[in-house]
Amino acid sequence: MRPQGWWCPGVVLLEAFTALAFWLGLLGGLGLVRESEAVVAYSTQRDEITYAQVWSTQPLETFSQLWQAIFLWGFFSTLFIHIVSSIIAFLMLRKHKYGRFSAACIIFIGMCTTFVTCAATSAAVGYVLNQAKFVLQPIHAMICGISQTALVIFFSFSRVMPTL
Repeated sequence: MRPQGWWCPGVVLLEAFTALAFWLGLLGGLGLVRESEAVVAYSTQRDEITYAQVWSTQPLETFSQLWQAIFLWGFFSTLFIHIVSSIIAFLMLRKHKYGRFSAACIIFIGMCTTFVTCAATSAAVGYVLNQAKFVLQPIHAMICGISQTALVIFFSFSRVMPTL
């Protein structure tokens, strides 16, 4: 329970994203949310489960599991970067007659290109891992997805592509 008048934007954003994820069924599709039992505050149960144990209990074996986990991490991490850049663009151009709408273009184009590129690269990585009969832990899928974002940022800001 929170005191009256207390508001933390981080907590509100975390609750909003969690509610959105449950609403879309994203966490349930990844197997991160399982049935739980009610635990009373004065319970004598000694079963303490850490986050690492919960994450490591469900390895990703099939192509759809591999593709979905890598895609979601890559898509939402890249989308986060586009949202931050659109907020910066809106704040910088908020007084411009047409420039304030560039933030919407950044988000729209960022979502479209991110969806297509992350879907293709995640499918390629998932296919290779599936054909190699490689079992991937969810934490490694997170690393693969965020690495996709890091590579996109690297090639966006470097001059490697024009020289090829």
